[in-house]
Amino acid sequence: MAGYGGRVASFRRALDLDRLLGNVGMPRSGPLPDLPSKLMPKPPPSGGGLSPFQNNCGRSNVFIPPALQKLITGAERQQRIFKSGPASQMHLAHALMDKGHNVVLVLPPSADLPLYASLARIFSPGDREKPFWERRWLRFPHYAVEDPRRSPWPDRWRTLFALSHKVRGRGILLPLENLIQKWPNPELLQREHISVAEGDEISQDDLLETLVNWGYVRVSMVTAAGEASLRGDIMDIFCPGYDHPLRLEFFGDSLERIRLFEPMSQRSRAELKSAVVLPVAGCIGAETYREAARNMFDGWMRLGEISKGARADLEKELLQPHPHLPPSMYYPDTVGLDAWLPEGSVFIMAEAQDLRTKLEETSWAWQNHFRDEERQWPRHGLIQTPGDVRRIWEQGRQILCESLVMGVREEGMDLPEEQVGGFEDLFWTPESRNRPWRALMQELTAWRRTWSQTLLCFHSEQSRRKFMQLAAQDDHVFKTAYAPGESGIFALVGSLSHGMRLPWTRMQILPESVLQPGAPKAQRAAGKAFKGLDAFDELEPADLLVHRDYGLCRFGGLQRIKFGDVANDYLLLQYDGEDRLYLPVDRLGQVQRYKGPDGAAPALDRLGGTAWAKARERTRQSIAKIARDLVEMYAFRKIAKGYRYNPVSELYWEFEASFGFEETRDQEKAIAEVLADMEKPEPMDRLVCGDVGFGKTEVALRAAFRAVLDGKQVALLCPTTVLAEQHYQTFRQRMEPFSINVGLLSRFVPAAGQKRVLEATRRGQVDVLIGTHRMLSKDVEFSNLALLVLDEEQRFGVKHKERLKKMRSTIDVLTLTATPIPRTLQLSLSGIRGLSVIETPPRDRKPVETSLMERDPAQLKPILERELARGGQVFWVYNRVQGLERVAEFVSSLVPGARVGMGHGQMKAHDLEETMHKFWHGELDVLVCTAIVESGLDFPRANTLIVDQAQLFGLGQLYQLRGRVGRSSEQAYAYFIIPDLERLQETSRKRLKIILDMDYLGAGFKVAMEDLRLRGAGNILGEAQSGTIGKVGLDLFLEMLEEEVTRLRGGKVETEIEPELNLGFQALIPEEYVADGKERLHYYKALSSCHDEAAIAEIVDDMRDRFGSLPEALKTFVAVLMIKIDARRLGAVRVDLFEERALIHWDETRHNLDPSRLMAWIGENSGVARILPPAKLELRMQGHPSATAAMQALKDMLLGLRERVRVDAAGDGQD
Repeated sequence: MAGYGGRVASFRRALDLDRLLGNVGMPRSGPLPDLPSKLMPKPPPSGGGLSPFQNNCGRSNVFIPPALQKLITGAERQQRIFKSGPASQMHLAHALMDKGHNVVLVLPPSADLPLYASLARIFSPGDREKPFWERRWLRFPHYAVEDPRRSPWPDRWRTLFALSHKVRGRGILLPLENLIQKWPNPELLQREHISVAEGDEISQDDLLETLVNWGYVRVSMVTAAGEASLRGDIMDIFCPGYDHPLRLEFFGDSLERIRLFEPMSQRSRAELKSAVVLPVAGCIGAETYREAARNMFDGWMRLGEISKGARADLEKELLQPHPHLPPSMYYPDTVGLDAWLPEGSVFIMAEAQDLRTKLEETSWAWQNHFRDEERQWPRHGLIQTPGDVRRIWEQGRQILCESLVMGVREEGMDLPEEQVGGFEDLFWTPESRNRPWRALMQELTAWRRTWSQTLLCFHSEQSRRKFMQLAAQDDHVFKTAYAPGESGIFALVGSLSHGMRLPWTRMQILPESVLQPGAPKAQRAAGKAFKGLDAFDELEPADLLVHRDYGLCRFGGLQRIKFGDVANDYLLLQYDGEDRLYLPVDRLGQVQRYKGPDGAAPALDRLGGTAWAKARERTRQSIAKIARDLVEMYAFRKIAKGYRYNPVSELYWEFEASFGFEETRDQEKAIAEVLADMEKPEPMDRLVCGDVGFGKTEVALRAAFRAVLDGKQVALLCPTTVLAEQHYQTFRQRMEPFSINVGLLSRFVPAAGQKRVLEATRRGQVDVLIGTHRMLSKDVEFSNLALLVLDEEQRFGVKHKERLKKMRSTIDVLTLTATPIPRTLQLSLSGIRGLSVIETPPRDRKPVETSLMERDPAQLKPILERELARGGQVFWVYNRVQGLERVAEFVSSLVPGARVGMGHGQMKAHDLEETMHKFWHGELDVLVCTAIVESGLDFPRANTLIVDQAQLFGLGQLYQLRGRVGRSSEQAYAYFIIPDLERLQETSRKRLKIILDMDYLGAGFKVAMEDLRLRGAGNILGEAQSGTIGKVGLDLFLEMLEEEVTRLRGGKVETEIEPELNLGFQALIPEEYVADGKERLHYYKALSSCHDEAAIAEIVDDMRDRFGSLPEALKTFVAVLMIKIDARRLGAVRVDLFEERALIHWDETRHNLDPSRLMAWIGENSGVARILPPAKLELRMQGHPSATAAMQALKDMLLGLRERVRVDAAGDGQD
C-alpha cells in the first residue's frame, strides 16, 4: 500500500509499532495518487501519524493509528480521538480485534444501533456461517425504561450465552443503558439452557414444560420468535440465536433429526447435527425462582423498603405465567454486566463527551420508574449507580471518541469521517445529475486509483446482482466478499442509511441509496406478499358451491362414511328438497365456490332435475354471442401494426438504472411482459393490475421510454387534472436527462399553452403527451403515436371508451389500475387481453388499519389530534360538492387549531391547483374533499383517511381511497364513517365487510374479483347486463367463455374425462395426522387438483415437512391419486379399486384406445389381465403386503398399458 508522500518519519514510527506488535512486512513508500483536495488526509500532529500494519492473521494494510501503541501495550490507559464516526470506530475496533483484543464499543442511547450492526456484518462476512456463540460480533439491544411490544429478552439471552463462551478477538456493541442494569448471574444460564444433538434421549413432555417455563408460547404453527409447537413426534421451536425456527424430529424419546425451516412456507432449509435452546422471557417461570423472589419481597417489606400494597401488587405479578419485572426484582443474586464482559477488554466510547450526562439521565429515569405511583419499589439497589458504571471502563483501557469538543482541545488525534447523504455529495456537476449512470461508471475507474477500498453496499442480493450485470457492460468487475487486506472495489450486501468516507485510511463505504439521484434509503426486507391468485379459498359449512354436473348446492362439511369395513372421507353437498350428494375427496376438482351477484339467494338445484342443464344451455348461448363479438373485435387487432422495435440499446439500460428503487419480483415480470408484447407484430393490449403504490407507473415509464427511443410518440391518459400533473412531474424528472420532451394537456394548462402543446404534438416535437379527457378531443393529432397508456382505467365512461376503442385498433395499449372494472377484468381473465398482476408490496410498507364507525365527534376528535400530533396530514372525503363547506366547518370545530383546506372537481383550475399544492407542501393539515383524491395521487405525509358517508361509495372506490394513505413506512389508518349501522342496506353492508376483511397488502386484485361477483360482469362490449353469471357462478362462466373463444378461433377444445373412483379399502388423510378439519380439506383439494405426479410429490413433500412421516392410509390415498392420473390419460370413465384387483371402465362410444393393441397387450399379460364386456379391463395384483404396494404394482401395469394402447401412441409409432 502506498504511503503518504514518502513521509519517512511516519513510516519509521509505524515500523517500530509493527515490531512491537510482532507484525512482519514493511510498507512500501511512494507517491499517493491524487485525491480530491477536501479528502486529502492532513499531516498528522506530532506523535500522531498514521500507518498500515500487518496483523497476526496475515491480512495486511489494515490501518491503525500508531498513537495507540502505548494503549495497546498497556503503558497508557486512555487515548482521545476526535472527528470520528460509526465507520471509523468500527474500523478501529476491527483492527484491534485482528490483534486478538476483545473490544467493547459503548454507544449512547441515541446511537443508530442498526447502522453499527450493518457495519459489523460488512466487516465480518463470515459471521453468518458460524454458530451464534462463536461469532466475532455480539450485540445487546437498547434497554428502554418501558419494554417495547416485542420483548428484547431473546436477543439478550443470545448475547449473554455467547459471552459465556470465551473467544479472543471479539467485538461487543453495547448501548450505554445496559451497563446501568443488574443482570442474572452467569451461573443461572449455565443451568437454564439445553444443548440437543441427534441421537439424544429427551422426554418431549419435559422439554415442552421447560419451554413454557422459559416464556415460549405454544401455537399450532410456529412463525415468530418465542413460539413452539408439538405435532405427533415433531417439535418446532423458534429460539434465540437462529434466523429460522428449529424442527426436532423424534422417534419416541430419541431425537432423530434437527432441521432449520422457513416459517412462512414451513419448508426445510438446512440440516443441523446439534443446537442450543435458550429462554425467551427475562423472568423464568419455574417455581424455585418465584419462591426466591417472594422471600426477597418479604425481606424488603420487613425493612420498610416497600408497603403492603406494593407487596400485594408484586404477588399478583408473580402469579402471571411470566412476570414482567427487571432481573433485580426477581433474582436475588444479580450482578453488574462487567461480570459477563471479557476481562481485559478495550473500551471504545462513542460520543464520550456526553457519557456522564447520559448516564445520570438514564439512572434518574429508572429511579423515577421504580418509584412512580404504580410501583413504589425500593429506592436503592435495583440498578448500578453511575459511579459503579464508570468504574467498569475506567479500570480498563479506553479510547474516547469525541465528536463535539467544547473549549480548548486537549491532546488527541483526528480520525475524520465524512458522511455521504446522497448522490449530490458525490457528483455535484449538472452533467453528472443529467447522466447519473454514465457519471458513476466513469467515477468507478477513478475510485480504483484514489481510494484503497471502496465498499458498495446493496440492500439485497437481487439488487447487487442487477447492478453488477449492468456495470459489466462497462467492463467493471467487483469483489463480492470483503477482505480487510485487499484493495479494490467491493460489491457487498448490507443495509446502510448513508455513506461514509474515511480519508485517514483511504476507505469509502457507499450504500446503494447514494449511487443514483433520488434513490431511496435502504430498507429492511418485507415479509412475503399475499398471493391472491394462488391462494386456496377456504370453505365454511353452508357456503354455496357449483358442481359441474349437478349444479348449485351448499357445502355440508367433511364427513367420514363407512361402507362395510372401509371408512373414507367425503364432501357432503346439500341440494334442494333434502337431496344429498357425498362427493369423494378425490373429485374435489368437480366443484367450485359459487360467485354470483348480490341480491336474493339463488335457488339450489335438485339432483336428477333438468333446471341445471337448462341454465347451462342458456348460459352457453349467451356466452356464444359475447365470444363472437370479442373474436371479431380482436381479429381486427391482429392486423400487424406496421413497425418493429429495434433491439434495446445502452440508453435503455441507463434509464433503467436511474430507477431509485429495487424492482419487486412481480414488477420485473410485468416489465418483461410489456416489453415482449411491444416487440410482437400485433398491437399490445395488456392490463397491469397492481395495488396503489406498488410500482405500476414504473412499468409505464419503461414502456414509454422504449417507444420514444425508436422515435415514436406516447400518450398517457389520466382521469383527473391533479393526477395528470403528478404524472407530468414524474415523467419529466426521469426523462429530461435523456432529452425527451414531455408535454401536459389539462385544465391546469392555460389556453395559449394548450395550443402550443397541440401544435408541437402534431409536428412530432412532443415525445410523451400526458393529459386528461381533453386528449380525446378531435383537435388532438399525433404524427407518430405508437403507445397509449391508460391510467386508473375504471374512471373513464362509455363515450371515452368508444373513442379509445378506435385509437387502440392499431397501436400498443397499456392499461394500469389497482381495481379494474369487472368488464376489463373479465376480458383479461378470459385470455383476450394480457394480464400482469403486481402483488408484491414495496419494502417496509405496512397494511392500512381500517375501521368502521358511526359519526361520533367524541371519537373523531382524538383521531384527528393523534395524526396531527405526529406531524401527519388527514384526508376527509365527502362525495357531495353541496354540503362540503359544512363538513369543513365541522372538521374545524373538532380541531380548532388545524389548517383545513377544501377541494373538489368543480373548483376553478387555479384554485384547485393551489389547494393541492398547499397540501403537498404541508401548508394544510386536513384536506376536506370529494373523491377527486381517489385516482392515483401520492401524498406521503397523509396517513389518516376519513371517508364520510362511506355507504355511498363503490367497493373499488373505497379501495382506491384507502390506497391514498400508507404510502410511506408510517402506520396509516382509514376510518369509514356511516350514519347508522342498523339501517345500512344489505349491499352496502357486504361491500364494507369486504373492504374491512381485505386489509392486507396486494388485495386490489381480490377486491376486483369480489366486485365482479357483486356487480356481475355485464356484457364485456357494452353496458347491458348479461345476467349469466348469476346462473352458473363466476368461475364456471369464465371457463365456458374461454372454451367458446378458443373454439371460435379455430383452436381445439379438449373436454377432459374425469374418471370416477370406487375404493374397496381405506385411503384418506387420518385425523391424528392432520387434526384441523379445514387443513385436511385444503390438502384434499390440493392433492385432488393435481394433474401430474410431480405436483403430487411436491405437496407430499410439504406434508412430510410439516407433519412428519406419512401414515399408511395417506400413502394409499396418494397411490390411488397416481392411479387416477393414469386412468385419465387412458380416457377411462371409472375405476373400481380393491386390494387384489382393479376394474377399469371405458365409454364404448368415446375412447382413445387402439383395440388391436389393447388385445395384444392383454395377450402378453394374460396371467394378470382380462377383458370383460362391454368395455372393462380387469387387472389382478395378488400377493402384495398392503394396499399401497398393490397400487404401486397397478401403476407399473398401467404405465406399460398406456405406452402400448393409446391411439396417438400408435400414430407416433407409425411415423
